[in-house]
Parts: sequence; structure tokens; C-alpha cells
Amino acid sequence: MPVWIVWSAPANRTLSPRYSLELVMQSVFDVVVVGAGAAGLGAARDLIEAGLSVVVLEGSHRIGGRAFTEHLPDGSPFDLGCHWMHSASINPFVAIADQLGFRYDIREGYGLQWVNRHGAWLDHSAKARLSRASDEWTQAIRRSCDQGLDNSLYEATDQAGEWRDLLNYWVSLDTSVDVDQVAVGDLINYVDTNENWPVIDGYGDLVAHWAKGIPVELNSMVTEIDWSRRDIRVSSTRGDLSSRFVVMTVSTGVLNEDVIRFVPQLPPTTLDAIAGLPLGNYNRIRLSIPATLFDPEIPERIVSMPVDDQPMSLSIRPYGRDCVIGLVGGRYADYLEKTGPSASRAVVLDHLRHVFGGDLLRHVKGDRQSAWRGDPLIRGAYSAAAPGQSFQRAVLSQTLHERLLFAGEATSPDQFSTCHGAALTGRRAAAEIISLSQH
Repeated sequence: MPVWIVWSAPANRTLSPRYSLELVMQSVFDVVVVGAGAAGLGAARDLIEAGLSVVVLEGSHRIGGRAFTEHLPDGSPFDLGCHWMHSASINPFVAIADQLGFRYDIREGYGLQWVNRHGAWLDHSAKARLSRASDEWTQAIRRSCDQGLDNSLYEATDQAGEWRDLLNYWVSLDTSVDVDQVAVGDLINYVDTNENWPVIDGYGDLVAHWAKGIPVELNSMVTEIDWSRRDIRVSSTRGDLSSRFVVMTVSTGVLNEDVIRFVPQLPPTTLDAIAGLPLGNYNRIRLSIPATLFDPEIPERIVSMPVDDQPMSLSIRPYGRDCVIGLVGGRYADYLEKTGPSASRAVVLDHLRHVFGGDLLRHVKGDRQSAWRGDPLIRGAYSAAAPGQSFQRAVLSQTLHERLLFAGEATSPDQFSTCHGAALTGRRAAAEIISLSQH
């Protein structure tokens, strides 16, 4: 029998560091949570506070999932995954950041952004045309929805307009896929308050500090879920255990690859939902380069639009740090990730030369970049509903036989692709388990 860490807090008590972990010989729990990302951690916290025995199994050596901050040689934090507290006025992590003393930057939208097109900054006329084109896209998406369509964004929008490349690029960052791969329903359903506040001290670190006190078994990769009986048997690389409830919070990228075997097989409706919500890709490419090289009048956020390449958003000396961060999404992110770090580094340098000229290569001290598609425990960035499939988020969130639940950003009806959306789905699953356990 394996040794597991079990946590059971008194009912109606707040999770607190004063509750100590007890190392015991135990293989039966009220709840097993699979995955220690924001969804799994959110579920575990509420379940523990309700007095249930809980264990979180995480296949990785760390917690956080797609919330991951690295500390670089110069001491600065770098978010490889989520960085922005989206829809800040309804985002619970804002209050958590305040409580834990994490700094963030309050912005309208994403903040001031300049666009450099073909070597020149946009003038007033060009900005007005871009704004009109963006508004026309929004109207076209709404028309598709009003007509009962859930077609691709490619089919719904003007793909011959002057600003097509830039608008398509922004979609790849928002959805992690290209415009032909995402349903218009996703863009309609997403709740956006136009408040995107970056976590200066690192969103991944914020999640990790918020999770302190939650029992997580690391390096415990789940291989099979046998839910053929009332008590579910969970098999992992650390051994077997059983529980009345299981909360699955692994990504649809993992679920789509059949890495975890289900006995019996999941229902066709659930499998269709997983297939309809694949992960795209989104990577952040950071070059260490002196902040003093850039004119202080240049805003932090710019977009480079060369004649012969697709656009790239660049964060210039963010928070005064000696770096530049380039963002790529969709198929292009997959291409660069497969080609290797040197290709990604070269692309960011090319865009810097396009905007600023000169030879910046000799000033680059190093680089660091994410590679989410290649992470075997995640296999992508965040979910995007395929054309015709935006209804599948609601399907995937349905509980099976009152004991097998799914949570994670892909199951959020209106805040998918976000860290807070994932955490809220974990809390939703916990609330349902608490209700079921009282019957």
C-alpha cells in the first residue's frame, strides 16, 4: 500500500498554515484531484475547507500547470505561461495578489500600444482605418452568431482587408489558434471587461503562493481511472488508491492523446467534447537586452509589421527590465517551437531591426522561451473551440455518474483560456462534490 499525504480540515474552517500535514498509510480518499494547475488547486482548497479528505496527484515536478514563473540569472521573474489577470474586476486573483503582496499594473485594455508598419509608426489616418476594420470584424462575428452560425472566424470575417494580417495575428494570441481553427461562438461567449493587468512579480509565483498548504503529490502521473464501480480506482506511477469522487483537471491536449486510460471508456459525448476543444499554441520569447538601448518615449508594447513577415507583438523593457519579449501564437508558434530556440531568437531580432534598425545581436546576453506544445504533461497553450464546437465547453463540464468530474479552462463557459477561469471551474466542481457528498 502506498504512502500518501492526506489532508482533512475541520468542516467550515478556513485552510490555514496552522493545520499540519499528516503522513499516513492511506489509500482511500473522499476526493482525488488529478492535476495541480489552477483548476485542481482551486478544487482542492474548497474541498479541504469543507472537511473532505483530498489528495492532488500531479505528474510534473512542480505545481501550477500553465502558470509558471522562472527566475532568470538577473533575478527578474519571467512568466512562461499566463501573465495577465484578464477581466480584472471579476478576476479573483486580483484580491489574492493584494492579500499576498504581489505587484500588478492596472491598465485599460492591454495598455498603450504603437504599431510600426513597413518601417513607420501608424499615423492618425491609419489608426482610424485599423479601428474601423476591428469594429467591422466584431460586427461580422455578431452577425454570424445572430444567424445561428458557429462557423470559423476565417469564414465570418473579411480576409481581403488592409488589416487582415494584424487582426489575424491578434486572434492567434487571444485563442492560441489561427482564424480558420476557432469558432465564432468562442469570441462571442468570452466575457471580457477590457481590463488586463499584468502581474509584475509573476503570475506563476502568485498561483504557487496561493497554493501553499494544499497537499500535492508531485511526480505522480495518473495512468488509469477505473470508474466502473461506486468507488473509483486511480492508478498512478506512485501506486493505486480509491475515492468516491475524481476531479480531472488535465488539459484537453492530454485527454485527446489517450495518455490516461478510462475504464470504462468515456461516453461518446464526452470524447466528442474533448476532441472539439483542442489546445492551440502560444509562446513567449524573451531576449536579455539592455533597456537603455530603447528611446524612453517608446511605449512598452509595440507591434512590428514588416512587409515580408507576419506581425509580432513586442514588449520593450517591461517594468524597466533589461529584456524584450516577443509573442507568437497558432501554427506559427508551433513552427518556431519545432524549429528550435535559435529560430525564435532570430525572429525577434529581425522584428527589432525592422522597427529600430542597427545591429542589436551583439547586445543580446541570452534568451529564454516557452515551448508549451512540447510539454508532455500539457501539450499546448489553451483550448479553442473548433468551428461548430463552441457548445462543447458545457458538455465537458457535465458530471458523469455523479462521481467523475472535469474542470479546467476548457470547461469554462465564458472565461476559458485564462488562469482565473480555470480556478473558477475547479471551485464549481468542488461545490458540486460537496453537495453530492451530503446526500
